[in-house]
Amino acid sequence: MWLWSETPAPTLIDGHTALRARNIRVNLTRMGWGVAIASFLLWVMAVNYQVNVAHALVFWLVGILLFGALAGVRQLTGIVLAIKPQQEYFAGKECVLTLQACDSCKRTRWLWLQTAQEITGTASDWELWTITPENTEFLWKLPPQRRGILPPLILAGASMAPFGLLMIKTQWEFTEELVIFPEPLEHTISAQRSSDDVPSTQISLSGQDPAYLLPHQSSASMRQIAWKHYAKTGDLLDKYFEQGGKRAEPLLISYRDFPQGTSLEKMASMMCYRVLAADAIGEKYILELPRQRYEATTGQRTKCLNALGRW
Repeated sequence: MWLWSETPAPTLIDGHTALRARNIRVNLTRMGWGVAIASFLLWVMAVNYQVNVAHALVFWLVGILLFGALAGVRQLTGIVLAIKPQQEYFAGKECVLTLQACDSCKRTRWLWLQTAQEITGTASDWELWTITPENTEFLWKLPPQRRGILPPLILAGASMAPFGLLMIKTQWEFTEELVIFPEPLEHTISAQRSSDDVPSTQISLSGQDPAYLLPHQSSASMRQIAWKHYAKTGDLLDKYFEQGGKRAEPLLISYRDFPQGTSLEKMASMMCYRVLAADAIGEKYILELPRQRYEATTGQRTKCLNALGRW
């Protein structure tokens, strides 16, 4: 199949799929069309008037076109792209993805990327990424996204190197799952509901048997560190002990705290704010969603934000 006959299939951005010649499309630029037309006219003149110099010029111009096509295809083929996402993405904020050229870049490549979300058909839609051994990353900035799973992304790429006579186009597709967390909505947090009738124990730093393993605090002594757990999992946790009595229950962040009629998006945003506020001060909390409950444990922030993003 000719390289210019149909739209190329997109190449996955997964860190190991290389761009191949079948995934590109070759078009002549304005300058390329000028050279092609000039070659044809020179060939007609050379045939009619038997001008040897015209024959030489025709072969010279056609050779430039062929060399430019091969060099342009070589600019793109073999490129392997991956995306290094940030740790957290929130709705309402700019979403930045870091593109990485994973193949061994022993030579310079000039790659234009169509990063604009609203295509205007002008040069401002494109950004140049000069891939060198020292410059293998590119920041792909997306507009604020909605809460939920980031939809599949299509990234158009092109190269006109080395002569600007031909444009070699291709497309990449990113389909990996990224969760966009709700936009935190600041609000007044109501008082914690009472749970005096629930039997409980008071957390203390004295006792015989460890009852809790909590994230390590810099103020804790070395004797409180659960070294056996650290040797097995690599997580640095502190041992706390229990004794009889009552303790304050973890903060319950529940969808039941909101009046009927509150929209799902607003509830998710307010609960996200509560999760971030509790995590910022190191307070233990429980997130309650319909048919889901996330108890206080290690990695609580990430688990709760992911649950709110998918809710």
